[in-house]
Amino acid sequence: MVNADRVGLGRFAYSFAVISDTHVNPDEDTCNSPFPVNARANRRFRYVVADINRRDVEFVVHLGDLLHPVPETGALYAQAADAYRAIVSDLKVPIHVLPGNHDIGDTPICGGPASPTTPEMIEAWKGEFGAHFHSFEWGGVRFVLLNAQLINSGLQAEADQKHWVETELAAAHGQRVMLMLHHPAYLCYPDEPDHYDNTDQPGRGWLLALLEEYGVEAMFSGHAHNFWYDRYAETDFYLAPATSFVRQDYSEMLRAIPPEDSEFGRNDAAKLGYFVVNVYENGHVTKFVRTNGAELAPDEKPAGDPLQLAPEPRENVLPLIGFDLRKNWAEISEVPPSGGLDEFDRKPVRNDYHLLALQEMGVRDIRIPIHDLLDSSRRARLDILKHLGFRITLLGFGVPEKHLDLIASQSANLTDWEITLNWGDVAKSAGTLAKAHAKTGLPIYISRMRTKGDIRSEGTYFHVINHGFNTDDADQLAILAGLPKSCGVIGAVFRLGNADPVYPSLEGADGAVAIHGLKASVHLRVAGDNPAVPHLDDDATVARVVEAMDIRPKLQNTRVFCDTLVDVDRGYFVRNGAIDRCNNPRPLLEAVRARHARNV
Repeated sequence: MVNADRVGLGRFAYSFAVISDTHVNPDEDTCNSPFPVNARANRRFRYVVADINRRDVEFVVHLGDLLHPVPETGALYAQAADAYRAIVSDLKVPIHVLPGNHDIGDTPICGGPASPTTPEMIEAWKGEFGAHFHSFEWGGVRFVLLNAQLINSGLQAEADQKHWVETELAAAHGQRVMLMLHHPAYLCYPDEPDHYDNTDQPGRGWLLALLEEYGVEAMFSGHAHNFWYDRYAETDFYLAPATSFVRQDYSEMLRAIPPEDSEFGRNDAAKLGYFVVNVYENGHVTKFVRTNGAELAPDEKPAGDPLQLAPEPRENVLPLIGFDLRKNWAEISEVPPSGGLDEFDRKPVRNDYHLLALQEMGVRDIRIPIHDLLDSSRRARLDILKHLGFRITLLGFGVPEKHLDLIASQSANLTDWEITLNWGDVAKSAGTLAKAHAKTGLPIYISRMRTKGDIRSEGTYFHVINHGFNTDDADQLAILAGLPKSCGVIGAVFRLGNADPVYPSLEGADGAVAIHGLKASVHLRVAGDNPAVPHLDDDATVARVVEAMDIRPKLQNTRVFCDTLVDVDRGYFVRNGAIDRCNNPRPLLEAVRARHARNV
């Protein structure tokens, strides 16, 4: 395990797993559902159990929807419970369960298709699985497991649970607490409208008040079968993907058609998996284990070694490469009424799969444009990125003097600032740079805008942006180093083109800046040099990025950013990145994850 003392987490204590929405069926190959993928649930859950058995975790928490048949189905519910127990009997560590809406009835909602929980449903759950809310302690952390379906129900059991949890949290005063429940408080905004997948008021307000009053460290929910992360007050709020199938209505988050043969998104298998949570002396980190819908038949064993997880950004004390966030990394979409679970309004959701990809790869360094500070929804997420361990570089052309106050207001969340200038303007920009540095306190890297005269013509005219120093720009680097200290300039931005050799270019940049006491920020281009020619060779991209990562520890003055997190499949410079337009991993993601995992 990574020694994370240097990033504030302290000593490692233990790991546990969080799974959700297994939707076990009464038998191996059938399901009381019209969707074919649902019949795969048992085999997918069996694989998850086998995979957890190969990991060093001390226990498992199941966030609900253990079963697919609801209590009203009677015999099917009991048969599914037997099937669940048969699968989980192979688990080598304890498992703690709480009920989901399929297990015990839904939360009350007007205009919805589901039946709210009843005393009879509660008894059915208790007969199969025991208490429907309880707690346990492990390694100095109190885990509180709620029956979310009771909230707003008006049942006596709701009052009983309310009194119990408030007493439980009061008794745990000063102790670390993690709250587990199936139905999430919200998906996108704490004050979003009520809908099928969040908790209606007034129950939501009560639940969120608990987080604030008792300083809950983390809250884990399931139900929506997709990944989201938020931070409410001092609480890390995780929404867990499913192990069984994806809620296809949330494919509206994608800027692409769902993958082929994915049942219109329901069998988008790359989004299936579970969490491993590493608990430290001073906090925790949560990692996603993608199962990609892997299945096991009874008595079958998983092939190959388990997926090796990269250190999460806060754990990664030697990050080897960063990424540009060219696309909107906190985009809000509206899921339209589809006649399924909601029909009378749209649901706002944020696409957090870009965030998930960065965490999976162990990436700490990211670049964002100044425009992200102008957008309130993204600006509000910057302190969350900082909390998660990301080091954020701001980028832009010139010094936007009208926005200096805004940049200064976010300087605590920013690491530095890359400013591109026309080379002829560098000397006369000293005063403006000094003003920007004094106002924001941010160290500054300068990038040189390349002119047409700088670029060799090969008979084709490319009307495209080209910026960054190269190792031949010794005279310009000397001028940069000679700027007054008040300018705050600490480094130069270099361009590493797709056809440039990686090792010599990085070594050359490192040496070129060292002479002048500067640092280098190198942009490794996945994009080709011709905007009309797509670059879709994943093997070539992986080879170049891994080569850069391998040399990175040898460089004393240089950091490296890859220019493409998400595929560009239209417009200029079409190329593959680390994730595709469905937000699923490309070979580049797996390569960066594996290379960072080797540092553990």
